[in-house]
Amino acid sequence: MKNLHSVVIVFCVVLATNTLFAANYYVSPTGNNANDGSIGTPWLTVQYSVDQLQPGDFLFVQPGAYFEKITLHVSGTANLPITITGSNQSAVLDGTGNTTQIAMIDITDQSYLQILQLGIQNNVMNDAQGILVSGNCQGIELKELAIHDIHFSANPNDVATAATNAQGIIVLGTNAVTPIRDLVISGNALYDCRLGYSEGIAVNGNVDGFEVTSNTVFNLTNIGIVAIGHEENCADPLLDQARNGSISQNTVYGCHSPYAACGGVYIDGAKDIQVTRNSCYDNDYGIEIGCEHAGKSAENIIVRNNIVRLNSITGIAFGGYDYPTVSGKVINSTVYNNTLYKNDSTYDGNGELTFSYFENCFFENNIFFTNDQLRAVTAVNSVAALNLNYNLYFTPSSDQTELIQTVNGTYTLAAFQQTGQELNGLFDNPYFGNDPLDINSFRMIYNVNSLAIDHGNPNYQPLVNELDFFSLPRLNNLPVDMGASEFWMEDLSETALTLIEVFPNPTTHEVQLISTTDFNSFTIFDLTGKMVAEGKLENNRISLANLTSGSYLIRFSGASGMAQSRVVKW
Repeated sequence: MKNLHSVVIVFCVVLATNTLFAANYYVSPTGNNANDGSIGTPWLTVQYSVDQLQPGDFLFVQPGAYFEKITLHVSGTANLPITITGSNQSAVLDGTGNTTQIAMIDITDQSYLQILQLGIQNNVMNDAQGILVSGNCQGIELKELAIHDIHFSANPNDVATAATNAQGIIVLGTNAVTPIRDLVISGNALYDCRLGYSEGIAVNGNVDGFEVTSNTVFNLTNIGIVAIGHEENCADPLLDQARNGSISQNTVYGCHSPYAACGGVYIDGAKDIQVTRNSCYDNDYGIEIGCEHAGKSAENIIVRNNIVRLNSITGIAFGGYDYPTVSGKVINSTVYNNTLYKNDSTYDGNGELTFSYFENCFFENNIFFTNDQLRAVTAVNSVAALNLNYNLYFTPSSDQTELIQTVNGTYTLAAFQQTGQELNGLFDNPYFGNDPLDINSFRMIYNVNSLAIDHGNPNYQPLVNELDFFSLPRLNNLPVDMGASEFWMEDLSETALTLIEVFPNPTTHEVQLISTTDFNSFTIFDLTGKMVAEGKLENNRISLANLTSGSYLIRFSGASGMAQSRVVKW
């Protein structure tokens, strides 16, 4: 029998030895590959440097230009990843004139690699790629990179075809047994790329578990961010589908295709994807959910808490566009709590939400604020069952004659409700701020009289730890607010409601409302904006006995609207 104490000692020695050999290395444009890679005597080329790395090592890429493309032949481990990092994109991989490989960074069948804070630029050739991740890859993290000028052609006037492509970041799950897992693409800037028929950031094929978060993607000639399935990148058709992913908190703008309409964020045949808290503006489509392959589907797609504004064709396009002969369909998905504002700037009659074929999908708690075309929703074909409810509609002129169009006709909200749809829908001004390019204009603090507040579906179930667009808890009061912003009073100065008097103030126990206006309910907020009490008024009196000493704001509601009082509890 082995001595357990000896086994523990051996294990600790092995662990300490592995950690001991993890090292910091440096590469510099003034270095030499004959050096030892220390900070004083760095290596010269990035390719030579990465080939020397072992699990746990850091490679610090010093500022300057490196005119090379690299292929990763090394892997870290889950506990000891390999890290390759620049500093605020001051170290740049530049592909000018280099056509030896299509990707600036090729990661194929390698795992546990962190690529951070590098610049990647000037890869100009057909099928050019900024970063390729393919095969069996686990634990790849691509963070805070600046990727630009990845072009399918050196001639900006070349017309793209299906055979001309370029991609900023492309992830291809090609292994027919093991999916790519634990993929993180976060905090990157991707811009100024001519993509042909491809995309800025694409997650495609056998990928199971990914995050595409907090990226800024702009000025592309095709799709900004996409999750894809059914393109035969993986030999097993049951695994050939990006899944269990999150596309969240990205800002995507300026994505316009001269040859085919493109989305800022696109789901094409993927499944189990959350599209949440993204800002999409000045694209062809803001967000598109579909499936391009006949007989296939996109499934369980959650689109929540996004702000989609000023896109040229529509805000959200949803469904199989030519089902069943050409495209697939979208099933079992939800579009909840999004704010759509003055999309369809080309006035093509698409409006804020355009849908085609889907099954068992629901659209609730959204705000549709039209331009002066007056179109909120357009259905381009019949669906299995239409499920719109608890949405807020508004047109700048209050004219509803073109508000909703289906294959059966054009409706005002009241007429649409007669068909059995939108039985709890509302038509009212949500009172946004004045500058639609300022994202803060869409916070609900601008007018607490908005009917968007507390008029969503009372049975709404938030996702686990769900936040609104502005990182506040999704539920303040029940019902949930409509749109991407939940009303939270962050301090006592952030509303412009009429002040009315309560007495006594300060108080030790209760206050009485001094008003002839018909208020029947109240909500009390503390200085952090947290709701601490609510109830019905009884003889215009409110008990504060259960509150601790401090300052509070009381919001009164009734048939005549809302008002507020500031009160101090001793």
